[in-house]
Amino acid sequence: MDLWEAIKNRRSIRKFSDKKVSGDIITKILDAARWAPSACNRQLWEFVVVSKAETKKRIADEACFKQKFLTQAPVLIVVFYDESKERKKETGPKKHDSIQSAAAAIQNLHLSAYSLGLGSLWVGAIKHMLQLNKILQVPLSLRPIAIVALGYPAEHPPAPQRRNMESFIHYESFQGIKGSYPNSRYPRDWSLEELASFRERICWFGGSISSDMILEQFNLKSRTYGFIMSLVEKYYNPKETLLDMLPFAGGYLIGLVKLAGDSGKIMYFELGEGNVKFIGQNLKKFGVPEPLSYVDKKCELKSLPGTIDVITCLFRLEKVPDPEHFLGQMVDHLAPRGRIIIAAELKGITWLGGNFFKRKNLHVSSKWSTGPSVKIKRSTLNKWIRKLHCRIIEQTVFQENNFLKSVAKQIIKSKGPTLFTVIGKA
Repeated sequence: MDLWEAIKNRRSIRKFSDKKVSGDIITKILDAARWAPSACNRQLWEFVVVSKAETKKRIADEACFKQKFLTQAPVLIVVFYDESKERKKETGPKKHDSIQSAAAAIQNLHLSAYSLGLGSLWVGAIKHMLQLNKILQVPLSLRPIAIVALGYPAEHPPAPQRRNMESFIHYESFQGIKGSYPNSRYPRDWSLEELASFRERICWFGGSISSDMILEQFNLKSRTYGFIMSLVEKYYNPKETLLDMLPFAGGYLIGLVKLAGDSGKIMYFELGEGNVKFIGQNLKKFGVPEPLSYVDKKCELKSLPGTIDVITCLFRLEKVPDPEHFLGQMVDHLAPRGRIIIAAELKGITWLGGNFFKRKNLHVSSKWSTGPSVKIKRSTLNKWIRKLHCRIIEQTVFQENNFLKSVAKQIIKSKGPTLFTVIGKA
């Protein structure tokens, strides 16, 4: 296989077939790994090949956030490196020889696996490193660097977005970060084009949907997928046309298509083609047909056909630079007897934990992967609704089941309650 083909076409695989991987193939892959460059050619790596089901389960449950694909992959290769022999006397920041050397070997593992028809996944999310050493009876001087899950692929995901080369290549000296995003958690500091670019790139990190996540639960009265869907169902007739605004990764969109029974009456609107591509992948994962999509980086809804019976905007008003204008465009495309269904996160009891602890710097915030967001005030939303000559059909605030838990989240995490609002034209 051509090297460039392997580099460009290799994908991270999380679903594997039951087909066994032969020992000869594993040996070839490990042989490729040992030819990787290492610091001073010391080759201080160690590879533990795991195929027993009970060991894989222990690794997943006790050391790796209970990531199920680790138990489903036929083979795991756990890569260790001897950190005790790393150079100690150099001044300045640590060189991280062990990580660099092991990473080079891991890249060889992935490329050689792909060339032999296998799928692989680089797993760096090791929560309890010492426990991983204990499970595999590895001396503590050896540091676990990553786990490589191997097997014959049962999925073929598309390529994620890649940055344009001119945005990150510099000659002779650093020329500044090009094509980046505003370093602010406030949507008002962003343009729609910047928001579109950010959402297209980051959805591959923060938007993956798994069928065994909370999204499939329908029995909790809080801000969960099932509960929101039950509220939407009260105001949506499957015979009506429905438009979902900015679904990002498609989680709620999947539920809307399921409510409709098919995708014929469902549409969605996004800012960028990258999100449309990723949404399509997630819909396919759930066996859900993809609805008609509309895209505009300037968030203009002019291309939408006619008027819409129901428009859903689920936790998106908080994220756009001009939410009042955004809501106004939805009203402009609403049928005379139509409904706009809004779910938003309210400003809660944030006088202790809100802006005092949060920084404006988005890059150091825990929300760096979700982009800018500012919670909505109920009074502000109602003012917009009046200015747009609309009426409130229903408006309800939902707290967590447990009052103390709700207050704690609002104070410590600045996570407000959910405001559910249904509006129609006056």
